[in-house]
Amino acid sequence: MSDEQNKKSNHFLIDWVTLIIAIVLLGITAYVPPFERQFKLDDITISHPHKGDTFKMGPLVGVSSLVIIIIIAGFNIKKFTRYNFHQALMGALFAITISTLFAHVIKMFVGRYRPDFIDVCDVDFEKVQELYNKYNVSSSISYGPRNLYNTTICRTSKKDLNEERRSFPSGHSSYIFSAMTYLSLFIAGQINLMDKKSYIWKYFVISLPYFVAITVALSRVFDYRHHWEDVTVGSLLGFVFGVLTYFYYFPSLYSEHSDIPYQRHHGYCRKDSQEDNEENNRILNNIEMS
Repeated sequence: MSDEQNKKSNHFLIDWVTLIIAIVLLGITAYVPPFERQFKLDDITISHPHKGDTFKMGPLVGVSSLVIIIIIAGFNIKKFTRYNFHQALMGALFAITISTLFAHVIKMFVGRYRPDFIDVCDVDFEKVQELYNKYNVSSSISYGPRNLYNTTICRTSKKDLNEERRSFPSGHSSYIFSAMTYLSLFIAGQINLMDKKSYIWKYFVISLPYFVAITVALSRVFDYRHHWEDVTVGSLLGFVFGVLTYFYYFPSLYSEHSDIPYQRHHGYCRKDSQEDNEENNRILNNIEMS
C-alpha cells in the first residue's frame, strides 16, 4: 500500500473513531440518572395523562436512517466515488449524533418532568401523608415543605422515573431536525438550488424533510411527552447542528460545485477508469480555481 493510500485510510479511520467515541458518549449519557428536582402534586403542567409515543425512537431512527442512506446513494449513482459517499454519510451521522448528545447532556443537568409525570409516577398517597405529617412545625396547609415532594412517593420503576425527568430538551425533536435539516441541505446542494433558474419544484423538494421534522416534533406535545419549550429548544438544537455539520463538509449552496464535498487532497475521488480519474481531477482543479 502506497503512502497516499495509507494517508487516505488514516483519514477515514480517524473520522470513524471520532464518530464512535461520540456514539459511546451518547449511550453513556442516556443511562446517567438526571437531576431530581422537587415537584407539587397540584402542578397541572405535569398532570396530563400518559398516552405513549406516536413516533417511537427506535423505528424513527431506523426508517429515517434508511431514507437518508438511500437518498445519498441515489444522488451518487452517476458520479459515485467512495470519498463523496463517505463524506455525505459521515456528515449525516455526525450531525445526528452530536445534536442528540448535546440534548442528552442538557437533560442530565435540567431534570425537567414530563407533562405526564404524575400519571406515570403512580403516587403512593400513604407516603404523601407521612411526609405531610413530618413537617408539623406549622399547621398551615400551604407551608412550603408540606407541598414539595420527590420521586420517593412514586410506585413506578426507577427506570421509568429517570425517563420521566428527561423532558428538556426534546430528544426526538433534536434528532429529527438535525437529520432532516442536513438532508434538506444535501438535496439542495445536489440539485443546485441556487442556480438562479427559479424552478419552484426544487423548493418543494427541499421542504419535504421539514414537513417530517415538524410533524414528529409537534407529536411530542400532542402526546404529552414534552412541553412546548422542550420541543422548541430541541428543534433549534437539531437545526443548528444540522446546518453547521453540513457546511463543514460541503461548500455554499451558491457555489457552482455545491454538490461536491470539500476535497482533502487529489486522488480521494479515484475511480476505476482513466476517464473517471481525469473527470475527478478536472472537478478538483475547478474547485481550487473558483
